[in-house]
Amino acid sequence: MNSEQIFQLALGLNEPWYVSKVEFLDGDYQKELHLTIDYKVGFFIDKTGKSTVHDRVDRKWRHQNFFEHKCYLHCKIPRVKTVENKVEQVSVPWAREGSGFTLLFEAFSMLLIEQEMPVNKVGKVIGVYPNRIWNIFNYWLGIAYCGADHSDISTLGIDETSSKKGHDYITVAVDMKTSRVVHATEGKGADTITKIADYLETKGTQRQNIKQVCIDLSPSFISGVESEFSNAQIVFDRYHVKA
Repeated sequence: MNSEQIFQLALGLNEPWYVSKVEFLDGDYQKELHLTIDYKVGFFIDKTGKSTVHDRVDRKWRHQNFFEHKCYLHCKIPRVKTVENKVEQVSVPWAREGSGFTLLFEAFSMLLIEQEMPVNKVGKVIGVYPNRIWNIFNYWLGIAYCGADHSDISTLGIDETSSKKGHDYITVAVDMKTSRVVHATEGKGADTITKIADYLETKGTQRQNIKQVCIDLSPSFISGVESEFSNAQIVFDRYHVKA
């Protein structure tokens, strides 16, 4: 088994994709590992046996490091003609379309964030500008946000926190049974409760289904909960109650 086959196994590539070249090249400060991926000739054909490949487009992705070496994948991705005679780029299994990173690289970045590492620190650790890490984070958070099902929520915890230095606040709603954040919105007034209630209804939770809401002693929160969650019992956060 040669090095190309070993890296092919490490990447989990299946037909028609395979590693055709492995190179160690000089980077800015150290050697970099560059893997070239190709595809089996004759794989993209129509029913008549004619190739559907229109052209190929050079793409490059940052992959997880192999030991101390930065690693990049390269591939000339085929664009094929569809039955409607349109030209479309073939999807690749190692990266999502439009991303300059492999899925494994993105997964590792998200893992670091989930461990409460600041995004700037994540960028420093893996050698990527923080703005690019934010792009990864926002993409996958958006996917999770759109697909979330909150139809079984009955108890909420609502509190505000400072989003920046000064007086920029966000209000966060948490499912008290699962300790899961379900929504966050700018501000700390009564209108934030309305925004939370509106959002939950889009996810299958009707206002009348909320039975308890835990908040601090904020008059805005109290009036907002009484208005939007009329069936809910208000429970005050014990850390805000003084004897």
